[in-house]
Amino acid sequence: MDIKKELDAMEVALVGIGSGTPEDARYFIEKFSYEGEMYLNQELDAYRAFDLKRGFWRTLGPSPLARGFRAMKQGFRQGRSAGDLWQQGGIFVIGPGDRLLFEHINGMAGDQADLKDVLRTAALP
Repeated sequence: MDIKKELDAMEVALVGIGSGTPEDARYFIEKFSYEGEMYLNQELDAYRAFDLKRGFWRTLGPSPLARGFRAMKQGFRQGRSAGDLWQQGGIFVIGPGDRLLFEHINGMAGDQADLKDVLRTAALP
């Protein structure tokens, strides 16, 4: 799904926050053809502000490992790791103004938001 084109059509900005180095961000942007804005927060302040989860077992516990094996069976391969490996992410739709319209906090590795729900929410304002 090319979410960037759909967000552009809605005049919604795509912003990523990573915990890695500038070199890690460049690698990510090139590998995935990422076209949104990218910011780095190695101190994890933004992650804490959104109450995003962090922990060894959230990344390498039984459930994340099982999800990883299922993904591998479907052909996915884990690429280069970067940043804080124990920090989980999330996805948010914010605005207009400072209204939080959508929130998905990844509980563990592999716990991703449904992008169709994200786009549906972004189209509402």
